[in-house]
Amino acid sequence: MDVIYFIKALLKKKWWIMISTALALVAAFVFTMGRPRLYVSNAQMSTGFTMKDQITLRDENVGIYEADVKFENVIQTMGSPLVVGLLSYSLLIHDLTSDKPFATLSEKDLKSPEYLQFNKEEGLRICREKLDSIHMLTSYQPEERKVLEYMKLCKYDYESIRKTLNIGRLSRTDYIDVSFSSPNPEQSAFVVNTLYSEFIRYYRSLRSERTVENVETFEELVNKKKMELDAKVEALRMYKSSKGLLNVEAASGNELSLISQLEKALLDEQASRNTLSSSLQNINAQIAMASQGKTAYNNNNDIVGLRKQINELNDEYLRTGSNDNVLADKIKGLRKQLQTSISSSAVTSGTVISKDELIQKKGAMESDLSASAQNIANLEQKIRLLKGSVGSYANQEATVSTLQQEMQLAQDEYNKLKEKLNSAIDNRTAPMDNFRQTLKGQPAFKPETSKRVIIMGMAGMTVFLLSTLSILFMEFFDSSIKSPSLFEKNVNLKLISTINHADLKRYSILEVLQRRVEKANALRKRQNSFRELLRKLRFEIENSGKSIFLFTSTEPQQGKTTLVQAVAYSLSLSNKRVLVIDTNFCNNDLTVQLEAKPTLETFSMLPEDFSIDKVRELVTTYSIDNIEVMGCKGGDYTPTEILPKNHLLNYLPQLKAYYDFILLEGAPLNDYTDSKELEHYVESVIAVFSSRSSVKQNDKESIQFLQDLNDKFLGAVLNNINDDYLEL
Repeated sequence: MDVIYFIKALLKKKWWIMISTALALVAAFVFTMGRPRLYVSNAQMSTGFTMKDQITLRDENVGIYEADVKFENVIQTMGSPLVVGLLSYSLLIHDLTSDKPFATLSEKDLKSPEYLQFNKEEGLRICREKLDSIHMLTSYQPEERKVLEYMKLCKYDYESIRKTLNIGRLSRTDYIDVSFSSPNPEQSAFVVNTLYSEFIRYYRSLRSERTVENVETFEELVNKKKMELDAKVEALRMYKSSKGLLNVEAASGNELSLISQLEKALLDEQASRNTLSSSLQNINAQIAMASQGKTAYNNNNDIVGLRKQINELNDEYLRTGSNDNVLADKIKGLRKQLQTSISSSAVTSGTVISKDELIQKKGAMESDLSASAQNIANLEQKIRLLKGSVGSYANQEATVSTLQQEMQLAQDEYNKLKEKLNSAIDNRTAPMDNFRQTLKGQPAFKPETSKRVIIMGMAGMTVFLLSTLSILFMEFFDSSIKSPSLFEKNVNLKLISTINHADLKRYSILEVLQRRVEKANALRKRQNSFRELLRKLRFEIENSGKSIFLFTSTEPQQGKTTLVQAVAYSLSLSNKRVLVIDTNFCNNDLTVQLEAKPTLETFSMLPEDFSIDKVRELVTTYSIDNIEVMGCKGGDYTPTEILPKNHLLNYLPQLKAYYDFILLEGAPLNDYTDSKELEHYVESVIAVFSSRSSVKQNDKESIQFLQDLNDKFLGAVLNNINDDYLEL
């Protein structure tokens, strides 16, 4: 489908579009005609959700998403039934106590049961109680039900107020706008201002209740955590007391330092013992030399001097905390020098020493060696004891560390709950709602425009677009071949003619063909088009050079019977003799409509006995010249099953000598094989398609059969076309 097709389809149904648009305009005018003139008042409030220029009791970071949620919560709360109910109480209290009530009741309202049964004093008392207690009315109480009914009568109920009450955030700002429209300008201003005050009262009351609940909850949790913390502290204190520990880490550190010092002293003592052992061996060697009569020299003065220096430096090293590296290196050098002096026992210079003196020195050295061994044993024992003590300190330190971690965890939880408790107490003493009314509602000077023109324009445009889209939608999804262009696109057959729709219920086919257009009305114009299109089809038939034609279709109800009659009448008007044979055995409407004799099934004549006069005796003639019809009885059979051996169809070539044209009607190709059997007896085949049908899969098989006829297939006729689609 192209654009031109859719444009023509819209033009074809332009009156539907125009009428529907006009009706929409009229409906919009009637709808807006009785609307009251409304006065609008606006109020604005800032929330503080997006501003951080105030001093807060604690740090609060509010993101964009959280701010949007808060705005939505405030808007929903302001429009909630409870807050609007508080506004309704204020409106009703004003009307019951003021000389100028906002609501003006009609005569019908004054006579209504809701007005007559309402007790103003009782209703005023109930409204004030509900307003003070911030509670809603309930319909289960008879007196409160009457108040609700009276509010509805005054249009102060929730549904009536919400219809004209608009609450929304001003885009990308910190402000919320509240607008209300009513026939009374003072009522509009009263509503927007009272709504803000009642919202603030309800919001702070609700927040106060929540804060009290939070304070009580946090106090209970804080007390519980405080008890747990005290228990952890007491457990740590009892453990340290039982083990006699004040500072496990300090005690453990001191003992490790003492072990290090003792190990260094042990090494020094072991070195001293080694020196004594070497000196003892030297003295033993000198005693052996003295026993052999050799002279022994005394070189012990240097050794004694070196040992004395080593002992003095070692005492100084221990006194300074064993941290002086210079003294340590000096002691090591003297010890090496002492070792060298002891090993050089064969020195020739020195004083001569006797054997008795050597034996005395030997005894002194053995005593020193024994004392050194005792010192080494004592040092090793102290080191073992200290190492065992350090191991027990490690176990105690692990236990203390575990208890301290538990105590610290309990302390952190306690501090967090304490902080939340302080925040809840701060909120109770100084609530941080930050709501401020930045614009108070004022009575409007003039009412709002009725916007009748805008409403009518939108209604008309909407209906216009909807009707246009509906027509385009139906045309797009309509699969029928209702125009010649669609036929050529969907059916691959030659189209020789199109026949428009004609009113054959009021006029017969002959009347339609013989009438002339006298006035330019639609009916006569359509009949004239039918006649002219039929003439074009007659021209195609006459110029085909053939005389015997079979009219068939793919589906039933395509208009074959009517078209065969119309073609026969049209040919007769051009002084052509036409024989019409009804071979549509499954539906013999042609026989019934023309009241023809059903003689086709019984006709049988030998070739030598055949004559045209005998055939004419069996056909039906009419007052109209040049048209003769042979009908059939009809039934559930095919031509080969019912026709006798020497039937009429065998003599069609002989009948051409008398008749100019012979027209046969066949059964639909999709459901029956009659037309395929009759095709052998005719010279040409014409297929009839209704514009209201669509091409299906089984139609494609029948179309393929027609294509396979090649030159024997004259073409297709698109029948019953709407005049609007003739040129599409």
